[in-house]
Amino acid sequence: MAENSAEPTNRDIMILLQNVSGRLEVMEKKMGAIESIEKRMGALEKDINKLWVAIDERVQKVDQRVTHLEDKVDGADIHAAQLSERMQELEKERDTLRDNVSYLQSQTMRNNLIFTGGAEDNTTGNEQPEITKRKLRQHLQDAFDCP
Repeated sequence: MAENSAEPTNRDIMILLQNVSGRLEVMEKKMGAIESIEKRMGALEKDINKLWVAIDERVQKVDQRVTHLEDKVDGADIHAAQLSERMQELEKERDTLRDNVSYLQSQTMRNNLIFTGGAEDNTTGNEQPEITKRKLRQHLQDAFDCP
């Protein structure tokens, strides 16, 4: 501005207008940069939304698979418990059958008589039952001194 005059001169006004114009240009450049950032942020937001949807779908699929696996594990646990019960029943039945077989063997052995001291003539390899009966009767008569 002019040193002593109260009114600005044209030159002063032009200098001020150039300053304002320079500042406006800087502001326009910054606004352009902000608009560019805004566009990039919009694209980034779209990409993030797409990723979010994809992740959400993936999570739902994983949840379904986990639920399916949990159901299978529960079924396997139930089946294992049933098999365990069946094994216990079979073991009890086996023990009972083993006891029965032992009892039957002891009964059969108790009812069998073993005779010793009789002469055996088995040169042919197969003695006839009649001959064996006759020898057994003779042996019993001799052993008990029966007439």
